[in-house]
Amino acid sequence: MLHAWLTDDLPGGRVRVLTQETRIGAPAAALARQRPDPMPNGHLTWLDGLVRAASK
Repeated sequence: MLHAWLTDDLPGGRVRVLTQETRIGAPAAALARQRPDPMPNGHLTWLDGLVRAASK
């Protein structure tokens, strides 16, 4: 499984975070079969943490 992130500074003190992943390999396939899918939930948790850290 490969995962990449790209962050961009935007006007108005905003930041854009783009993420892309491959779901290749046994660990990724196992995650993809779980319900609810932990990958998007993990991304949301990660983004929430970034927002909390940036807000301090």
